Amino acid sequence: MSNRRILVVEDIHSIREAVKDILVRDYEVFDAENYDEAVKILSNEHVDLVITDIRMPGKSGLDLIKTIQKEYPSVQYSLMTAYNINDYINFAYQHDIWNIIPKYSFLDINLITVMVKKLLYKDIFGVEKYFGPDFKILEGDGEEVFLVPPENGIVFRKISSDKDRNYICNRVGKFLIEKGAPNAVHQILEELTSNAMIRAPRDSKGNSKYQYELPSRDLLVPLEHIQLAETDYFEIGYGIAENSYIVVVRDHFGSLNKKEILKRLDRHITVDSPSGLPAGLADSHGRGLYICREISDQLIFNIEKDTRTEIIALLDKQTNKGYKSLSIYEV
Repeated sequence: MSNRRILVVEDIHSIREAVKDILVRDYEVFDAENYDEAVKILSNEHVDLVITDIRMPGKSGLDLIKTIQKEYPSVQYSLMTAYNINDYINFAYQHDIWNIIPKYSFLDINLITVMVKKLLYKDIFGVEKYFGPDFKILEGDGEEVFLVPPENGIVFRKISSDKDRNYICNRVGKFLIEKGAPNAVHQILEELTSNAMIRAPRDSKGNSKYQYELPSRDLLVPLEHIQLAETDYFEIGYGIAENSYIVVVRDHFGSLNKKEILKRLDRHITVDSPSGLPAGLADSHGRGLYICREISDQLIFNIEKDTRTEIIALLDKQTNKGYKSLSIYEV
């Protein structure tokens, strides 16, 4: 058993036991059914990670997070809820919360186990973490831009120009749609590859290399006919495994900031009271990440600051699950 210790806070006994049962195989697990019990355990035991429900009788999981941040700053935390996670994005942005897991009619145990490992051990990269041991990854090379992915796996292709990007997005979109993915997968491909090609690359002074920035107007204008420098190439991965259509985009800059992600999501979700509309409608960027998250069943951000970014979009083959997780990891 690992010496890492986890506290599960959940007022519904069956859910609390289900989470405990899966985690106790690898960790020492404490449990509490409300805020008061949780604080008592935190005051008496060393805990590495707290996973707490949001809505509970008495003080909420949000209150618990505030207490942890103030009194136990070394303790990591994550939220889970049966309600719409979008309702808590503004709180997450204000209080530095990066992971919220939805509870459907059944609990997504696999998502919890992956999240716990990533938070505790900082080994955050790799789409294979979300699938079983038979998952295959093919790192494609050679002249051909598009390759058919392996069964139950994905293939990665390196992208060096806007021409390659447009071609691969069209081919991958067509391939996935023919296999049953929604037409909206085109938008995920366009937005994530655009982010990796145009927004991620920065020079030594932190300036964008392939777009003009007009900060006063919150405006980004990409260059035309982009040919990336070899150090700016990025990879796109695509395929199908188990019950998911998969798109992965990896760049080598790590310029995406987790606070900025939440800010942009918040601006497209939170309604500005005078107008009755989200403030983000006027933004020139940020809309793409919001749309990708709405289309995907899971949109996962893995960031090594100033080094690399990996964004994973998973679309469920069976049904769109509705409520979206918040999954942002940074090392």
